[in-house]
Amino acid sequence: MSVELLVTSGDGPLEVRWFVAALVEALAERFAVLDRTVTGPEDAPYSVVLQVADERVGDWLGTHALYRPSERRRGRSRWYVGVSALPPVPSAPEVDPADVEVRTMRGGGPGGQAVNTTASAVVAVHRPSGVSVRIQDERSQHQNRRRALERLAVALARRAEAASGVVERSRWLRRHQVVRGDPVRRWRDDRGRLVEER
Repeated sequence: MSVELLVTSGDGPLEVRWFVAALVEALAERFAVLDRTVTGPEDAPYSVVLQVADERVGDWLGTHALYRPSERRRGRSRWYVGVSALPPVPSAPEVDPADVEVRTMRGGGPGGQAVNTTASAVVAVHRPSGVSVRIQDERSQHQNRRRALERLAVALARRAEAASGVVERSRWLRRHQVVRGDPVRRWRDDRGRLVEER
């Protein structure tokens, strides 16, 4: 199973964006990268989303600090980059008939004797999610059962779409958040090369 890692500068200046690019390369040396999405220029991105094949990324999650000797560079001598695991975007589950409980009952409402005397109405409940639909459109129980499964799939897709919108917004907002201080790893700039301090 893969994990999506967000490496972000939190909209920082060019120096910290260089650190993002260098840290992404350090992660690529450590983990098998399946996919890469860059926001901003390739050599100085604002953020990068890496899909890595290894789930053991725990000791890389958190704030990373880049220290530069202040005598070599005027101004700020420390920059921070955040590395976090992104939550997966939910997708609509496939409706497995084994996960659906189907009950039949007599229909109600207008329709005369055919509605009141035959058990053609169907209630389908998707057990894992609790979503249910009731169908009594057709006179045939089999047709109502087929329609119930179709409407159940639509209901689950709408539910997943709403949830994915919330998750996508949360994922986007994380690009602008970096905790400054208390780094999990410290790095130094050795003539344009990133070196981890032990």
